[in-house]
Amino acid sequence: MDKKRVCKTAALLCGLALCGAAVYLLRPPCLILQHTGLYCAGCGTQRMITALLQGDIPRAFSHNPFMFLALPLGAIYALWEGWRYGFGKPPLYKRKGTRLALLGVLLLAAAFTLLRNLPGFSLLGP
Repeated sequence: MDKKRVCKTAALLCGLALCGAAVYLLRPPCLILQHTGLYCAGCGTQRMITALLQGDIPRAFSHNPFMFLALPLGAIYALWEGWRYGFGKPPLYKRKGTRLALLGVLLLAAAFTLLRNLPGFSLLGP
């Protein structure tokens, strides 16, 4: 294992954690909602994280069901990529199956965004 790779990976993960903490503490408004009046796929994520930190899982899920499922999967993927990078293995994102999976997640996010803004789907709103 290359020590430089491990240090770079650790620095990247610490940077991501700091960015996440800054967003949680500063609570910036959603620019898409502010300018268009439409909910994006991420609207309600800050309230979801707050509810999770308070141990209220049903309320967290109700704020943003898509991100409730996508964030843990994204974290697992990021850690897996970091582990592979640390051990000098080729990245997963270059594999055809991974690209299709990431495209699928983007399509699900787009579909979730569309549905939560349609009348009759207010249940999906934050």
